[in-house]
Amino acid sequence: MNKITKKIAITALCAGLLLSGCDKSNTPDEIVVSGITNPQNGFPASSCGVSLQKSVEKAVSLSPALTEIICELGFKNRLVGVSDYCDFPTDISCDKVGSSENPDLEAILKLAPDAVFTLSALSERDIYRLNQAGIAVLAPRVPQNMEDYSTLYTEISSAFYGSELTESQLGIRKSAQIGKDSRLTLENSAKSVQLESFLYITGKQTIAGTETFEGAVLSLCGNNLCSKNGYISVADYDSEPPKFLIADSSLTLDIIENSEELSALVGESTEIRFVDSARLERPTARTAEIFTQIKNNTLAESASTSE
Repeated sequence: MNKITKKIAITALCAGLLLSGCDKSNTPDEIVVSGITNPQNGFPASSCGVSLQKSVEKAVSLSPALTEIICELGFKNRLVGVSDYCDFPTDISCDKVGSSENPDLEAILKLAPDAVFTLSALSERDIYRLNQAGIAVLAPRVPQNMEDYSTLYTEISSAFYGSELTESQLGIRKSAQIGKDSRLTLENSAKSVQLESFLYITGKQTIAGTETFEGAVLSLCGNNLCSKNGYISVADYDSEPPKFLIADSSLTLDIIENSEELSALVGESTEIRFVDSARLERPTARTAEIFTQIKNNTLAESASTSE
């Protein structure tokens, strides 16, 4: 062995020893998805504020909305587990792993996914346990406006495509376009409805104000009379009755008429429309269906006859 070769060998050996002595797995500085980094495919990358070292190959979704979006983006085959409430697409054949409120951690750990997606925050204890197993917890921002709605697709896709590099750039652009198309479909569907003024009543009998996804969607075709941020109690609303009272279909005409507070929202010219709240609680391409329900008043009969 000549001197140059010997020097290279010694340098490589020292580098290997240094690297092997830098194991910080017990106290990680950041959450890392297990696997080999491939910078040619846009990784490491950040998704939902979490550093990922590789594309998510196995995913669990604890949110029906995120399950739909992951499938819309073309990654249905990477889902290995979904929540008990995920029912669309109907042909998903994954293990059920509880919900974001009550996740089945043992089932999730057994599936050994790279990441768990959720719109509702998990407990710190659950996040810690998943992180210790090398599983990233990705919790994108819950949409509060149309911009959030369209960028949600890009945020989720970054876990699969990575940063805007080489081949991944086309994937990111495709995801961004899917998000824009969903928003455009929503806006075009809203043109078929004229609400003038409205209030939206949730299943919990609260009113959706500004900075809520329900308020943002319905404001595409009318004026939300609730100008307060977030959700307020019906008792706290002190303005005029709306032209349209849009209500979650879990409510009924009897409930509204027999409630002193809810009935006070109904003026002489107020029209009541019932909608499937899942379309608003799940910000996906199917959210546009809400306007068909309002226009055709398709849920009026079921709402008036249900108990």
